[in-house]
Amino acid sequence: MPNLSRRQLMQLAALAIAVLVLTSGSASLVAETRQVSIETLIYDLKSPDAVRRQTAARELGNARHRPAIPQLAALANDPVAAVRREVELTLERMEDIQTLPGFIAFASDNEDDIRSRAVAALVKLHLPRAIGVAAALTTLRERIVYRPDRDLDVVVEPDVPVDPAVVSTLRVRIDDSERGIRRTAIRGLGILRAKPAVPDLLRIVREDRDGGLRFEAVRALRKIADGSIAGDLAAFLNINDDDVRNELIATVASMRYRGAVPELTRIAEQTKRTDSACVLALAALADLADPSSAPLFDRFKADADEMVRLYANEGIARTSDSSMKTRISAARLVERSARVRTAQAFALLRLGESEYLDELIRALERSTTRDLAKEYLLETRGADRQALFAPRSASSAARAELADVLGLIGDPDALPRLQELAHDSDKDVARAAERATRRIAVASSSQ
Repeated sequence: MPNLSRRQLMQLAALAIAVLVLTSGSASLVAETRQVSIETLIYDLKSPDAVRRQTAARELGNARHRPAIPQLAALANDPVAAVRREVELTLERMEDIQTLPGFIAFASDNEDDIRSRAVAALVKLHLPRAIGVAAALTTLRERIVYRPDRDLDVVVEPDVPVDPAVVSTLRVRIDDSERGIRRTAIRGLGILRAKPAVPDLLRIVREDRDGGLRFEAVRALRKIADGSIAGDLAAFLNINDDDVRNELIATVASMRYRGAVPELTRIAEQTKRTDSACVLALAALADLADPSSAPLFDRFKADADEMVRLYANEGIARTSDSSMKTRISAARLVERSARVRTAQAFALLRLGESEYLDELIRALERSTTRDLAKEYLLETRGADRQALFAPRSASSAARAELADVLGLIGDPDALPRLQELAHDSDKDVARAAERATRRIAVASSSQ
């Protein structure tokens, strides 16, 4: 900066002060205007000027002024796409179930992007924001890589009502001209457990030529869990698409459809051990636990492949062959895989060794065995449940997972323990216990 005279420096300082005063005054004026302008913004929603309508919608969204939701939803038929787009975004910002009529209207918009966001928003409104449903709905890569556990926990809670109009809207969008919207609608119907959509989803599995959408339809049916269609799905187990076939295997097993046992046995015996289909077929057979599968489990219990050993031990647990107890105990002493040891502990528990219940609860503390332990604990038999419900020392992560298990079991005898956990010093544990208590209440009221 060149050398300035004292007079020039004083002039610059005065100018800076003036700018600060004007800026501060302007900010105060804007703030004051915004405080008193809500009525004006609502009035502007009916302005003949599209720019004013768009600006008013944006400002109401920034303010999250929920009383304006009905007036905003009325603009779903605005002739200007930019206005409709702004209104749809504003309704998303509201995060309020009252926006449903607006999203239902926007779900049939002529603009693909508006329609797409509205379809996703209809689903997201029914789920906790922390669940990350946006990723489950829209951001998976085009080529599906099969993962048995992918987004299975993204489902609506049993006590959350779903308006039939939402289901009807999503069913229409299954046949949308845009593939991404079709995919979002299919996933959404599964997340909302929309049983009326079962025929539509089954049609996708049968007729659609898009493997990715067929996969999504099977996954949605798996979440809806309507066992009456298990035979229809089992008829496609020989489909020439690995990802769809693998999801079908897992789905018919989740529906406990024993009619699939012969075909699953054929897949397990005739495919390579390294093939995911072999592992998944064996996992499905372990879930179904048909007595005819016991020789297969015995044959594979010491296989070189970790996952094959794991599911063979699961199968032994569920078929309850007491003659296997000594051999499983011996194998567990030399087993190096924590996951397989967890499956062996499950088998020994089911074969009468009650001390292994504590082993499964400890497995909740490790990320590598947590999901397995939850699955096995959900199958705790009546004779072992009081021990499961009893207070015990465990990490906060294990306490939260255990609370979740108790809620999913749905036994009212677990309520005293859940009431204790609801006052846990760890907020995640308390939240899980409160959710579990609600689940038991819903299950009890529906009986």
